[in-house]
Amino acid sequence: MRRKKKEHVIDILGYIVFYGFFNVLKALPGIFYPVISKITGYFFYYSIPSLRKKIKKNLDAAYEGCLSQKQKKRLIKKIIEKQVFFFTEWALWAKMEKQKALGLVEFDNIHPLKKVVFSKKPVVIVSAHIGNFAVMIAALTYIGLPLTWIARDANNEYLARFMDRTRKKKGIFGISKKNLYQAIAESSLWLKKGNSLCLLIDQHSGRGTNVLFFGKKVQAPTGPAIFARKYDAMVFGAFIQHLRGFKHKIFIEGPYEIVKTNNSEQDIRENTQFFYKRIEHYIKQKPEEWFTWLHRRFR
Repeated sequence: MRRKKKEHVIDILGYIVFYGFFNVLKALPGIFYPVISKITGYFFYYSIPSLRKKIKKNLDAAYEGCLSQKQKKRLIKKIIEKQVFFFTEWALWAKMEKQKALGLVEFDNIHPLKKVVFSKKPVVIVSAHIGNFAVMIAALTYIGLPLTWIARDANNEYLARFMDRTRKKKGIFGISKKNLYQAIAESSLWLKKGNSLCLLIDQHSGRGTNVLFFGKKVQAPTGPAIFARKYDAMVFGAFIQHLRGFKHKIFIEGPYEIVKTNNSEQDIRENTQFFYKRIEHYIKQKPEEWFTWLHRRFR
C-alpha cells in the first residue's frame, strides 16, 4: 500500500514537471527549441546511466562488432538528443494551425494511399517509432485521412490523459492499448467502416511471431498481417524522416503485395517478416531517429 502511494506521488510530480516544461516550450519561439533539446539531451545522457546502458545493449545486438566504442558513444548522444528534439517539436505542433504545420512536411508517394482511402476501402498502415512519428500521425490526419492508431499509453496515468487531451484538441484520435481486447474490437469496427488503421510494430510483443531483425531473432507484433487478412485490407507502409530545422519527409510505400494462402500462420509470419525488413531499412538510414533504442528490443 505504501509502495503504491509512493508511486502515485512520483507520477503526480512527474506530470507537474512534464506539464510545466511542455507549456514553457509552447510559450517560447521555435528558434530556441534546438538549443533546449541539445542541453536537455546532454543532461539526460550524463545523469541517467541506465538509459545509456539500455541503448548500448541494443546497439551491441544490432551492430554486433560493427561500431567502435567511440562511435557507439557518439550515436547514443545523438539518439537521446534527437528524441528530446522530437518531444520539444510536438509542443510547436500543438500551437500551430493545421495548414502551417503541413507546410513543414513533404509527402512521397501519398497519392496511391489517398486514392485507396477515399474509395472507402479498409487500409492498414504499417509503421514504427522512427522519426517524429507523432508528427507523421498528425500530418496524415491533417490531410483528411480517416485515420486512427493503436497507442500504448504512458505508464503515468496523468501524463497519458494529458497527451490524449492534447492530441484530441488537434483532431487526432487514437485507440488505447490499455485493454487489448477492447482495442482489437474498436480497430476491427474502424476497419469494417472502410477507414485506415496505423500500427507501429517495432517494439517487443509478448504475443507475436518470430522474425529476423538486424540478423537477430525477435518477437514481433502480428496485428497488421492479421487485420489485413481478416478484413481484406490493403497495406501501405508509412515512415517519417527529419530533414532540417522543423521539416520532415513522410515516405509512403505500397500498396504492398501481401502473401495469402491456405496456411494462415505461415502467411502471417512471412508478411510480418517483410514489414520488419522495411522497418530495418529506414532505421539503418537514420539510426539516431529510432525511438525504440530506448526500450528492451533485443531480448
